[in-house]
Amino acid sequence: MIMMNVKNLYIKSLQLLMLLTLVVVFNQCKEPASLNAIIITDAGGEVGKDLQTMLENTGLFDADISSAKSPKFSDYDVVILNVNKADWSADTKEKFLSYVNSGGGVVVLAGSAFAFDDFAELNKVFGISPGSGLKKSKDEFEFLIVNSKDKNPIIEGLNSSWMHTSDYLSFNTETLSGDTEILGTAWADTLQGGNGAHLPVLFTVNYGEGRVFHSTLGMATSNDNLIPIQCVGFITTLQRGAEWAATGVVSQEVSIDFPNSVSTHTWAEYKPLTLDEILNKSMSYEIGKSKMYLNDFSMRLRNCDGKAESYGMYEDKILEFLDSDATVESKKHMCRELSWMGSEKSIAALEKLVNDKDLSESASYALKRLRM
Repeated sequence: MIMMNVKNLYIKSLQLLMLLTLVVVFNQCKEPASLNAIIITDAGGEVGKDLQTMLENTGLFDADISSAKSPKFSDYDVVILNVNKADWSADTKEKFLSYVNSGGGVVVLAGSAFAFDDFAELNKVFGISPGSGLKKSKDEFEFLIVNSKDKNPIIEGLNSSWMHTSDYLSFNTETLSGDTEILGTAWADTLQGGNGAHLPVLFTVNYGEGRVFHSTLGMATSNDNLIPIQCVGFITTLQRGAEWAATGVVSQEVSIDFPNSVSTHTWAEYKPLTLDEILNKSMSYEIGKSKMYLNDFSMRLRNCDGKAESYGMYEDKILEFLDSDATVESKKHMCRELSWMGSEKSIAALEKLVNDKDLSESASYALKRLRM
């Protein structure tokens, strides 16, 4: 009986040791976020949570949201400012300056530089002087951002010019102050009250040992209007700017969804959809509705590496789509895509669709191109 109890105890001990080993291995495999960020905002809960989501989607950040009048800056690698009015005491302002001067990272968004009144030393951190207050375009509109030729890590790898979603354009950056580097500019349209010059919308500031990324984008954002911060360009530059401000380097890859000089692009959930998610959302397209998801699919197809296996994967996805209960209009779009990149598999599938009264014309067109 004693020997049996000893044996059972040994087995249980061995099982416990194996379980503990699995826990340790699992925890070692998980790579926790290594950077701490604080988002200081008075824009309302929705906007703060969305900024938090953007940062945490990178896998690099743990982000807190605060409206505190005296945050503990030293607990964080980077401070994100998204405020309209910051009621900071003189002591808090001095602690903030000390934080930046000693190497703290800062991201300034939208009109946050104007939330602190005309405090000269803070103006040096933000790179601009509030002067007579915030000046912006008359209306919200889409505008083109032209990246600087400088190879700053924040913009390296981005399209040289890209469209930003409908937003206000700040006119306060005509003159920058301090140690600044311009990363991107936009034309201050005279019809919108601008001076006709290209004004900085993205720039960095060096203050002491600290690094500051200043983005004037997102100015039109509210809990009822999230379009300005759903812009892929805004999200990408915020994520990369925050990493640079915290570490001095950028490790993030640029998504193929990044906007170009012709059209804007948004991420409603602040991250790119998977290919299957895009196809799922494309299935309900009807004339008169947005073709955003179908266009997303087409853009990914055209931006893939061009290898036979990549085209083969896309072809399989399209053929599955054509065999699904997707709408006729969405299937017509997919037939057009097959017309230039399909293989023998596509020819066989399209021949069947020629007898479909709704898809006959689209299938015949695709077949004709593939057989040329």
